[in-house]
Amino acid sequence: MPVAAKQRTSDWVDRREYPFDSHYVNVDGGRMHYVDEGQGPPVVFVHGNPTWSFMFRNMIRDLSLKHRCIAMDHIGFGLSDKPEHFGYTPELHARNLAKLIEHLGIPRFTLVVHGSGGPIGMSYAVENAAHVTNVIVMNSWMWSLKENPQAKKYDRGVSNPFGRLNFMMSNPASLVISKAIVDKLKFPDKIYEQYKKPFESSKERMGPYGLAKGMMGTSVWQHGLWARREVLADKPALIIWGMQDRLFTPDLLGRWQSIFPGAKVEKLPNCGHFVCEEGAKAVEAVVYMFMDGQRDMSAAPAAIMVIEHDSGFLDPT
Repeated sequence: MPVAAKQRTSDWVDRREYPFDSHYVNVDGGRMHYVDEGQGPPVVFVHGNPTWSFMFRNMIRDLSLKHRCIAMDHIGFGLSDKPEHFGYTPELHARNLAKLIEHLGIPRFTLVVHGSGGPIGMSYAVENAAHVTNVIVMNSWMWSLKENPQAKKYDRGVSNPFGRLNFMMSNPASLVISKAIVDKLKFPDKIYEQYKKPFESSKERMGPYGLAKGMMGTSVWQHGLWARREVLADKPALIIWGMQDRLFTPDLLGRWQSIFPGAKVEKLPNCGHFVCEEGAKAVEAVVYMFMDGQRDMSAAPAAIMVIEHDSGFLDPT
């Protein structure tokens, strides 16, 4: 396993929530931060916007008992470099993901994507299908959104001078995350702070703005991913969906199911976009069981034994 030199991370990181060693690799745009925990079959986590690897902390803690868990921060996010002059498109992030996987020398792995991490991670999957063993999707997409009414409305809000100014003057976590959480009690201030800290100054906000514009701005590239979707049809897949997501609405589930006809689907009726926070226990449990290829909860870690949601996959009947 190639090991990059460990670096000193920012002192704002809550090490009780995120107790992982930090590693860095040089990619386009600067140093990319990533965590690499546990041993066993690899799992690669790809975050969306405006988040970072912190989002996957609970799954990493559980899955690293049996798996090697790798989660990067895209350039412009989390603990990675945030250069002023970089494209910050999903396509450029996808290239950096490929560089990380090559650096680590991972032959085969499970791919986990959320939000804008969908086209980034699925780009690698369609180009290197033999290297991806399983796919886990959470409220995401991998096709052009040009005809999607919610995406078009969102794009109108960011692709103008006022939209850019809004991103530069306001913390992206305040603009996006706080509005996308349905149950604020499941998103306490100490966790919210960990999402805001990477973007405290305007010069640190180009990454989220670039990905926001890239939702619609890279439609041709995203259409190319959709055109190659058939190479993924035989992959075991798990789709987890927050049913109250106002941008990635439940009707997108059908598209994913057309890509993965045999996919297991877990609908979280009381969750919005950030299912890893609002539905943490349910997400950890269903992912753990999917990875183990079992339905027996007795084998799951004690930390994820309590499930508090309306579940299909977890229903023993």
